[in-house]
Amino acid sequence: MMAVPGAAVTDVAAAVAELTGVDPAPTIGGGTDIAVFGIGGTGVSSLLEACRRTEPGIRMERGRWGARADDAAVGAALLVVDPTSSVGAEERAAADELRRRFGIVALVCTKIDAFWEWPRILRAHRATLDPREELPVFAVSSTLALAGTATESGVDGLLAWAADEVSAPADERRERARTGAALAALGQLEDELVAAGARRDDDPDELAARRRAVLESRDRGRADRLVAVRTGLARARSETFADIAGATRALAAEATARSAGLSARGREDFARWLTEQTVALRARVDEATDQRLDEVEAAALLGIDAAAPHPGPLGADDVGPPFDRPLPPLRRSGEDLLVVLIGASSGLGLGRLIVAPMASVQTLQWVSMPLTLALGVVAAVLVIRVRRSAAVRAELRTWSSDVLTETRGRLEHRVGTRVAAAESHLVSQVTRFHERRARQATADVAVIDDQLRALRSGAARQPARDRLARVRALRTELIRTAAGRRPSAEPG
Repeated sequence: MMAVPGAAVTDVAAAVAELTGVDPAPTIGGGTDIAVFGIGGTGVSSLLEACRRTEPGIRMERGRWGARADDAAVGAALLVVDPTSSVGAEERAAADELRRRFGIVALVCTKIDAFWEWPRILRAHRATLDPREELPVFAVSSTLALAGTATESGVDGLLAWAADEVSAPADERRERARTGAALAALGQLEDELVAAGARRDDDPDELAARRRAVLESRDRGRADRLVAVRTGLARARSETFADIAGATRALAAEATARSAGLSARGREDFARWLTEQTVALRARVDEATDQRLDEVEAAALLGIDAAAPHPGPLGADDVGPPFDRPLPPLRRSGEDLLVVLIGASSGLGLGRLIVAPMASVQTLQWVSMPLTLALGVVAAVLVIRVRRSAAVRAELRTWSSDVLTETRGRLEHRVGTRVAAAESHLVSQVTRFHERRARQATADVAVIDDQLRALRSGAARQPARDRLARVRALRTELIRTAAGRRPSAEPG
């Protein structure tokens, strides 16, 4: 930093003291060169040890918080943070206190060797502690410095800055400190005025811009939200219907394959299996529908506090199958009697064919008739069983096809009902949100109109706005007066 014209800085500092009530005139003495401050376990002790070992000629001590009589013996101050610490209003108040007390303050980030994300964290810390970027910033590793690699640790850069500050003439150091303290006081007052609404409530142009923004935002996003609801629900309905169709086709193919080897005894097991599959299919469809409705709701109600969740599945506590078609009972009919006659005649004919060679043997003629009858009975039984099994399989295939058709229809109706209920729910949520927003916008516009009328009639004054403008003008003048100031150090 080059020498600053003392008279000009003194005049600006006097104006700052009159405006802020804070005298930016820290006294620079000859005791401790650098006071090191930290909040929590930020590594102040290890930093002090590394600096003393690297450059013993610079007197550095741990600083003490609060107004102290030994402030006059301190040349500059360091505020130490690390990537593991979080900063907020308390740390910002500490940084402002140091700037008012010492004027010359630097921000130091330690432990950069242990956290590879330290640049991003340091930028966030600086945005909180030094939003106007007026302080020099250093990133150091005490561990590397103590290991003998001061160049790679960043400590040498910090010490070079400290040596430049403490070796400057007393008058120049005093003006630097006064400039820094004055900038801190002006920045704090500016933040207070802006937070109090000076810029917002006393400027007609700002009020008019706010009014336009409120009117433009009153219905903004309503049409987009409604379009998102309708297109999202239509997509959810079509995708779920496609899933139902594919699942029922797969179940139909599996049911056909299972029924190919069934007999009358396996009817109940087949019916039980198909019931379990349809119940599981309904659960999968409900889950997929829930997920798709949640996605649509999240997109449509982004930024809206929903009054109630979207409707759940109708009959969610059902435990039975999603169809109403019992297994048909086995019946004896005239066909069975006809099959018996056909089987008996076929068996007798087959028996005669088999025992015909025995007729030429005199001793075997007496067994030919019983054997013929036995073979006829066996053949009749086999024909009847084959015919009955074929009838059972055909009946089960027809029953399962009807069951799956009914299941598909009921599931599609269930999904359609849920989608319709979700559309009604989401549209009502969006409509109520924008109605509340419109009412709030109307109230905000009425307040702004009252403020504008008061300003135009002369009933309102702008002392806070004028004070804010004076603060900014003084800050600009102080920065321009201290034009020889070197740029802040940035973390590498």
